[in-house]
Amino acid sequence: MQRGIRLWLMIASLVAVSLACDLSVGGPTPPGSPIPVSTEAAGELQELWKNAIASASGGEVSVVITEAQITSYLGLKLSQQTDPPLRDVQVYLRDNKIQIYGAAKAGNVSTTALITLAVTITPEGNAQFSIEKADFGPVPVPAELLSSLSSALNEALTGQFGSLATGIKIKSVLIADGNMGIVGTVK
Repeated sequence: MQRGIRLWLMIASLVAVSLACDLSVGGPTPPGSPIPVSTEAAGELQELWKNAIASASGGEVSVVITEAQITSYLGLKLSQQTDPPLRDVQVYLRDNKIQIYGAAKAGNVSTTALITLAVTITPEGNAQFSIEKADFGPVPVPAELLSSLSSALNEALTGQFGSLATGIKIKSVLIADGNMGIVGTVK
């Protein structure tokens, strides 16, 4: 408990200092090389779902999403917001995890952030995301907050990506080597 109090006092101190001047604090580094971002790759992701459903063989749907496609799609969606939580987003698909990296700013404090997500499938066939680890600047997010952040993330992703997978009951998700494979059935 003492550690948590000290952590939040440190964060409050950083915020107080940031009110006086712009402050850039160190943070996590990206887990891989920069991923190219393009409107074409974002469009490919949207078309991927449509084509997969249209050509479903025996009701089964199988798609493979690349880091460039999901990074471009998420970057495009965030750029349409007036004050996005992350800028210059990069999405890494490695070792059965999704890692989201980007530049974050709170008030006058600028830093980098890295969020590591695990994906599970609900009995209803929906993707469920849980934040396993989150680092904002030099400070890791306390474990107590990860659950509530996971809930908020799932609500946000239901709106952002839910429309892409409409009509599909997901059976499995495999994440490795810069790709995410999704297998499901047409509802």
